[in-house]
Amino acid sequence: MKNVLYTALIFVSGLFLNACTKTDSNVPAATPENITVSASTLNAATGAVVNFTVTTSINNADVTNQSKVYVNGTSITGNSYTFSSEGAYSVFAEKGTKKSNIITINVTQVNSGSGFMSKVLVEEYSGTWCGNCPRILHAVDLLNQQTDKAIVVSTHLFNGDPFITTQGNTLASNLGVTSVPTGRINRTINWTGPQHENVNQVITQIQASSNAGLAISSIVNGNNLSVSIKVGYTQPLSGNAKLTVYLVEDKLLFTQSNYSSNLYGGFSSIPNFEYNGVLRAVVSSLTGDAIANTGASNEKTYSVILPSNIANIANAKLVAFVTNATGTVVNVQSAKVGTTKDFEKL
Repeated sequence: MKNVLYTALIFVSGLFLNACTKTDSNVPAATPENITVSASTLNAATGAVVNFTVTTSINNADVTNQSKVYVNGTSITGNSYTFSSEGAYSVFAEKGTKKSNIITINVTQVNSGSGFMSKVLVEEYSGTWCGNCPRILHAVDLLNQQTDKAIVVSTHLFNGDPFITTQGNTLASNLGVTSVPTGRINRTINWTGPQHENVNQVITQIQASSNAGLAISSIVNGNNLSVSIKVGYTQPLSGNAKLTVYLVEDKLLFTQSNYSSNLYGGFSSIPNFEYNGVLRAVVSSLTGDAIANTGASNEKTYSVILPSNIANIANAKLVAFVTNATGTVVNVQSAKVGTTKDFEKL
C-alpha cells in the first residue's frame, strides 16, 4: 500500500512540475529592435532642404532625437540637410549600436523659373466604424510629419458613416474602391497596406519639380462659393489634361474604431478622433474637366452653393489637381476657402 501511495505521489509531483515550470524553449525571445530612416523626399532640387525621420520597430516610435543621420558617410547636425550639388546621396542613421536601412536622395539641378513645386496627392478611403482604418490614418499622420508636399483627401464609405457623401460613393465606385482602408497615390498607384509601414511609397512620388502648376482663388458670398483655378505649364503636357476640384474640411470629430493594439494606445474605441481633408463635395465634374495642356495660365471658374454638410467654413479647403491622358496626377495644390494661393514656381 505504501508503494502505491509513493508511486502516486511521484506521478502527481511530476505533473505539477511539468505544468508550472517554464523551460528555455517556452520563454518568448526578446523582439530585436530595428531602426528605419525616411526622408521628406527622395527626389530633391539643388538648394532644397530635406528632413529625415528615424523610427524604431518598437511601437513605430519616433527616435530621431536619439539618433545620428549620415549623408555620404558623414554625420550631419540635427535631422535636416541642404543639398547644394546634384548627384545621388546615400543616407543612413545610427541609434547606439543599431544601424538603419540605407536610402538614396537623388538631387537634380533646377534653375529658378524652370518648373513648379511638385506635390503628391493621396486619396485615402476609410470609415469611422472600420477598426483596421487607423493603419491608414496613422500613416497620414506620419506622412504629414515627414513632408509638407503631400495633400491628403479622405473619403468615408459604408455602414452609415457620418461623413459619407453621395459624390464620394460614386467616385469610389468609378475608381474601383470596394473596401477600406484603401489608399491611392496620384490617383493610379495603390498604397500598399499596412500603410503606416509604407509611408516612403508616397514620399518617393514627390519629384524635384513639375512641368505643371496650379493657382487657386476663391470667394465666399453668403452661401455662394466662387472658385478660380489657373493651370500653367513650363512644357506642354503630353496628351489630354483634366482638372479636378474637391471641397474638403478639416477638424471633424467622431469616435474611431480601432483593432490595432500598437496604434493610438491600443484603445478599441477612440473618442473625438480628428479627421482632416474630409471630402464634402466635388466642385468640378467627377471625372474632371478638360483643360488646355499647354500655356502659362489657363483658367477654369466655378460657382457653387456651399453644401450643408460643411460644419465650419473656416476649416474648409479646396484641393485641385491636374491629370494626364493616363489619369495620373501630374501636380496638386490646396488652399483654404476664401483665400488666394499663387503658382509655386521654383
